[in-house]
Amino acid sequence: MEVTGFLIADHAEAVNGKLYLTGGGWDTLAVPELPAQHPHISLAVVLRIPWTATNQQHTFEIVLVDEDGTSLLPETVGGQFEAGRPPGMRSTDDQTAIFALSINGLELKRDGTHIFRLLLDGSPEAEARFKVLLVGAQTVTTS
Repeated sequence: MEVTGFLIADHAEAVNGKLYLTGGGWDTLAVPELPAQHPHISLAVVLRIPWTATNQQHTFEIVLVDEDGTSLLPETVGGQFEAGRPPGMRSTDDQTAIFALSINGLELKRDGTHIFRLLLDGSPEAEARFKVLLVGAQTVTTS
């Protein structure tokens, strides 16, 4: 299998073999203080599945680590999938599988680089990185 797309987005949906993204491809998240909680992050995944990998169970898993390799997700994000062989599919044909996954209420405890990793059948296949950037909270003064 080949990962042809792995993106972070504000929102993503996979509907009828198509991927719908809003705010896709960002790599920086500015926060006024830490820890911070991001209300909703989506991950969009596009796979090319060759004929030889169809009609088989496959697993996928998403992990999130900080730059020290510390795991940041409280529970496993993943599952199983199988791409069947439709009538008329030739041994030289590929299929496309599209997934959209959402993580709500992600707690971010530190600034710096964060890495989403996509594992297929236990093997790391793709990464999507983003930076958490601590920006000073604005101070309001009154006279």
